[in-house]
Amino acid sequence: AALLVMLVILPFNSFIANLVKKRQTKQFAVKDERIKKMNETLNGMKVLKLYAWEPSFQDQINEIREKELKLLRSAALLNASTSFAWASSPFIVTFVGFGVYLLTNEQNILDPELAFYCLALINIMRIPIAMLPMLIQMTILASVSLKRINKYLSNEELNDNIVTHDQSQSDPLVIKNGTFSWEPNEKVPPTLNNINLNVGEGHLVAIVGTVGSGKTSLVSAFLGEIDKISGYVNTKGKIAYVSQQAWIQNASLKNNILFGCPLNEKKYRKIIEACALKQDFDMLPGGDKTEIGEKGINLSGGQKQRVSLARAVYNDAQIYFLDDPLSAVDAHVGKHIFDSVLGPNGLLKHKTRVLVTHAITYLPQVDMIYVLKEGEIIERGTYKELLAKKEEFADFLMQHLSSNLESENEIDLDINEVLGDDNELMAKFERRLSTTTSNRSNSSVRNRFRKDSVKSTGSSGSDFPNPEIPNKEDKLIQMEHAETGSVKLSIYKHYFVASGLLFVFLMLLFNVLSQVLTILTNIWLSQWTSDPTGIVNGVQDTGKTNMYLGVYGGIGLVQIVFTILSSYMLVFGSISASRWLHTKLLNNILRSPMSFFDTTPIGRIVNRFSKDMDTVDTLIPMNLSGFINCFVQVVGILCIISYSTPLFIIVIIPICILYFFIQRFYLETSRQLKRIESVSRSPIFSHFSETISGASLIRAYGVQNRFISSNEQKVDDNHMSLYPNQVSARWLGIRLETVGNLIIFFASLFTVINRNEIDPGIVGVSVNYALQVTLVLNWCVRMTSELESNIVAVERIQEYSEVKQEAPWWLNKKPDPSWPEKGKVEFRNYQVRYREGLDLVLKGVTFTVTGGEKVRITIINLLYVVKKVNEFKNFFLTDWDCGENWCW
Repeated sequence: AALLVMLVILPFNSFIANLVKKRQTKQFAVKDERIKKMNETLNGMKVLKLYAWEPSFQDQINEIREKELKLLRSAALLNASTSFAWASSPFIVTFVGFGVYLLTNEQNILDPELAFYCLALINIMRIPIAMLPMLIQMTILASVSLKRINKYLSNEELNDNIVTHDQSQSDPLVIKNGTFSWEPNEKVPPTLNNINLNVGEGHLVAIVGTVGSGKTSLVSAFLGEIDKISGYVNTKGKIAYVSQQAWIQNASLKNNILFGCPLNEKKYRKIIEACALKQDFDMLPGGDKTEIGEKGINLSGGQKQRVSLARAVYNDAQIYFLDDPLSAVDAHVGKHIFDSVLGPNGLLKHKTRVLVTHAITYLPQVDMIYVLKEGEIIERGTYKELLAKKEEFADFLMQHLSSNLESENEIDLDINEVLGDDNELMAKFERRLSTTTSNRSNSSVRNRFRKDSVKSTGSSGSDFPNPEIPNKEDKLIQMEHAETGSVKLSIYKHYFVASGLLFVFLMLLFNVLSQVLTILTNIWLSQWTSDPTGIVNGVQDTGKTNMYLGVYGGIGLVQIVFTILSSYMLVFGSISASRWLHTKLLNNILRSPMSFFDTTPIGRIVNRFSKDMDTVDTLIPMNLSGFINCFVQVVGILCIISYSTPLFIIVIIPICILYFFIQRFYLETSRQLKRIESVSRSPIFSHFSETISGASLIRAYGVQNRFISSNEQKVDDNHMSLYPNQVSARWLGIRLETVGNLIIFFASLFTVINRNEIDPGIVGVSVNYALQVTLVLNWCVRMTSELESNIVAVERIQEYSEVKQEAPWWLNKKPDPSWPEKGKVEFRNYQVRYREGLDLVLKGVTFTVTGGEKVRITIINLLYVVKKVNEFKNFFLTDWDCGENWCW
């Protein structure tokens, strides 16, 4: 009968486990969506704050989080049902076993020896059975994770055969009849069609075309980053790549330029001079040793592009792919770089160069020009040849010139240099202009284009002013702080408040009542088996047997109810804590000033939202449940043993002291190892995120192995704290076995000493519980240590929940309802810095923009600073005085 009960429970739990697996698979997918959205939010934080989009993105993330919590709650309730089934199985097995044994034959007698022998066997299985739900849940999680990893690893990888490297080819770069697509799908038209291109050794080739014509895709075809549908691609020689969006590592300026190459001081100095970086380095307190923040947050766009170019030049490759490297620099800086680096007399004059550019000023100096339109090369030839054709290239030039004029940007070039002496083209250009610039004379237009291209504004020109850099001794990105010592009680209080004190109280109450009733069933069994009136003439008294069995079953049934209620309270409380902690963390992160994101790697923040939040969602509830159950059991066991054998109290005190010191020593070790592991995990996220964002550039330089090794080193650093943690757990297990055996020894010894004074039923209860003590103690300490180790996740979340916040969304001082009556922006003695402790960036700026007045783009950059910085004074928007607070 008992075996039949176990056989019934097994398929039930298997069914529940399958349901849990389906929900956790969905939950993992929703979690991925949340982390992806969080990554997008963190990467675009500057734009979010500029447009005040934080509430919108917060709502989107919270909406995804609610879907995740719904699945978590569903899975947790199913797991609670599994826990209930396994937790109640010892009682159900004994109740059914005793019932069938007694009711099938009146001559079957249930004496203390038989009853507690069976009970001891079943109770020895109690802890392993109690562990089964957790093991099933962890197995399901592992299964889902492995399935997801396997799916990812089975995805199609980049085909190394897209680009061949035939050294016998005469030209270093060749594409024949190439067709390429980012989405190799019959329903999606190819990105590039019928591409035929040869670049001779040492030639400078320009790729031009309108936005979206496929220029970057053509470069990607040579790099093997885009799928080749048909054709032949060959490169011959070492490649260096300057991407359109400069990729910068979180390292010093010098290390970004060296990029793993050995330092040659003379060559290095020559390159930074040619790339117009020397003046920038001289302005920095740390020079080229200045640490660049994540993604180059403390560099302007032009500076990042020049660092990227310097990296490529220092790499000393044979082939250079330059994707619009001059787009973010001033005209005079661009001219210096072209003349010193890219042009016919530059450092790369003997290298093969493919230049994607919109800077038409430099086109007369290139060897060959390819014009792209809608993914096809429609024209090719030298500058003079294409200009003489008066076709697509000539139209592109005029469109580019007129669009710059229409946008009211100054164009620092000579129109005669661009269009040459061709009167027909000049007349065509002036006719195009006349349609959009009727208020301007052609002569003024010509004069405007003839402005001198070299200005005396410094090498950085209109590059946006750099954030000030801390002193040499200071690091922009500080090492992540790890707490020491025991976890503060305030952290536990923080979690319990987040869970809801009512849920916590009910969970504790139901656990205690459940354990009390468990002990009561054993005492009732002791009374039942010791009652001499239950046996009449060698057979059982059916009436009393039914009464004892009925009460035993009733107590057990109530105990089962309290067990499942406790599990449900834990589920509701843990979901409440997960929701509250995530909402508070997200709100505080989005309300943090930009200085926080400038000095905190994104991987470190993502670590809180991924691993730490996952610990709060899944591990802490399991640890908390296990700890409470085991603690209540240990207290019950010691009380029962002390009650049945009072002499046991003499030895329990020194045993408890020994146990306390073992537990304390282990907890201090495991807790700190957990903190170290959590801190060492953040660099893995940061490095991985940085590597993914620069993957195409890393592949182009052929340094994949170096980045893989770096990632493996960071993973090994993380595992260095995991291994000692496992070893310490084994150390604990041996010592707890010793303590448990001492309890069993003394409980048995005192029972033998007082054998004539103790009721046999009570002896059975005492010895039965003593046999459980080793497993229960071991499990209790493990749950205690795991709870304290994992509660560190709450500690780390709370740390980021208390970062300095921006000004509130709503200010007490509000403008009149009629505001604004007119458009006007006024700055008076405006002073601003990027972060506390840094020098002023703007020092007493005073100016006014009246209604209807147009200003240059630099004012937008200035207004951008207003949103970004924390310190400002006397900023007026229209006629309303905002005083110490800025308005947006």
